[in-house]
Amino acid sequence: MSIKKITFLTGHNWQSHRLGGFHKFAEAACNVGIEVVFFSFPRPYYSYFMHQELYNKHSVKALQKGITYDVGKSKLHNVTLATMKLPNSVNKILSDSMMNTLERFSFTSFSSFAKKWLDGTDVFVFESCDGMIFIDQLKKRYPQAKMVYRPSDPLMYDGALSRYVTNEEHMMHVADLNIIVNQEGLDLYRRKIPDFEQHIRYTLLSNGVDIESYEKNYPIPNLLQKPNTILYVGAWEVEWDLLFKAAKADLEYHYIVVCPNYPSEQIQQKIKEYTNLSYVPGIAPSEVPAWITNCSVVMVPYVTDFYKNRPLGITAKYYQAMAAHKPIVAYCDTPKLVDVGVCVSYTYEDFIAGVRAAIKQKTCTYHFDLADRRWDHITEQFLALCAKA
Repeated sequence: MSIKKITFLTGHNWQSHRLGGFHKFAEAACNVGIEVVFFSFPRPYYSYFMHQELYNKHSVKALQKGITYDVGKSKLHNVTLATMKLPNSVNKILSDSMMNTLERFSFTSFSSFAKKWLDGTDVFVFESCDGMIFIDQLKKRYPQAKMVYRPSDPLMYDGALSRYVTNEEHMMHVADLNIIVNQEGLDLYRRKIPDFEQHIRYTLLSNGVDIESYEKNYPIPNLLQKPNTILYVGAWEVEWDLLFKAAKADLEYHYIVVCPNYPSEQIQQKIKEYTNLSYVPGIAPSEVPAWITNCSVVMVPYVTDFYKNRPLGITAKYYQAMAAHKPIVAYCDTPKLVDVGVCVSYTYEDFIAGVRAAIKQKTCTYHFDLADRRWDHITEQFLALCAKA
């Protein structure tokens, strides 16, 4: 199959402090001359009144008009369809069907939106996000197009809303191909979906890393121009109580959290009480290597027990730290990290002790082969899979 146009349905914006695999796939497609639509969803009308990176009036209105970028040898159009999606808390009152209906309803005709931006698409690629609710409409409107699902973060984890479980299972059944990123995700789907092997068309393809970017030298960011810097760069929420305790325990250590998801106002006020704890509301993806390579220790302090129902496996943030040969200290993440040489803790005390030991290490080598996870290798395989879907 010759691909001329790909549409990615993703939770990301093209220009964002959150760099996901879809950015790499879209960039790779543009580099070989494929037209790309980056369909950012959901962007509910109520987000006009929010003040977050992805959800704010300026961003949503700009995406409704459409933003076109020159990328590689082609054009990339970042667009959205604002809808009546309601906060998930309302699902306690409204049925799953009603929630889905409202999430699809827009004051802009879907037909006119699709005609303007989606017509001519050869392959639709869905992220594990709310955008999958359009799968039936898109299959009906574009019967010749292929539907590919790439769930980096499975939605049917234990304890997930029933609506997401049902929507994701339907997505996987109707997709022409499901590209699963790790064994943990595959194990989850096998456990959750009856007769998975008989009914689901899938393959495995991991996330990647720009190894070369983490082997270079960069000017040191201002916040890192001090000794003993322990850094987190990511989009998942962190265990703030842990970091408050760690910062208090070792005043000569400097803890830095870089995350585009703003903590509560209460947490932000408490951070100000510490001279050795800093919060940064996200950085440009191009800046990440400079931060990772210039810190003393990379930390991944997830919320307590977060890992138990999230089959994330060893994620790209670990790839980055490994490529930079940085000591890593994790809190409440998969025990599999221990096998590759990462310090994983499950109590506040062990995390603090792990950081103290890591500060002394300076550098670290891991039992993990990154060679097959280079983004250029992963994106080449991805485009080949889309062509064969």
